[in-house]
Amino acid sequence: TTYYYCAFADNLMGTGIGVPLSLTTLVAAPTTTTSSAFSITSTSATLSGTINPNGAVTTGWYRISTSNPGTCNDAFGTRVPSSSGSPMGSGTSALSYTQSATGLSPGTTYYFCAIGQSSEGTTFGSVLTFATPAVPVVTTDPETLVTSTSATLNGSANPNGSSTTGYFRYSTTNPGVCDD
Repeated sequence: TTYYYCAFADNLMGTGIGVPLSLTTLVAAPTTTTSSAFSITSTSATLSGTINPNGAVTTGWYRISTSNPGTCNDAFGTRVPSSSGSPMGSGTSALSYTQSATGLSPGTTYYFCAIGQSSEGTTFGSVLTFATPAVPVVTTDPETLVTSTSATLNGSANPNGSSTTGYFRYSTTNPGVCDD
């Protein structure tokens, strides 16, 4: 923003007036904040944050890792997205932005932070965490009550804190390895 100003001085003889000058305020580095992750599944999560571009064309992205970096930086873990980022414009108010992180491992704690960058500098949000839910642990137990036309299939599951449904698949062909 450009501002114009003049100096004034008063005494008993009158008012002295200086010549008008101008100044233009500088554009600042973006203000970046990390917000909580949401829509967390066993293999994905939506990372969220806000960036105020503070008047300069700004881009935002995230870093994510299973190791705690201590403080946010642009060197730890994996960049999300892997290249470029979300364009945040050049406004002067905070804008929310999200990015989906996929290919995550079930039952794992992740550390992530938001990063904003403009020609005025790179700024970092705080490091936050989330945990992906673990898949159920399943055990196939020996069958019981076998007859010529039926059998009772047995198994157990630890749901690891998530709502879980159990079921069996069977065939006359040995699959070698169970799959769905």
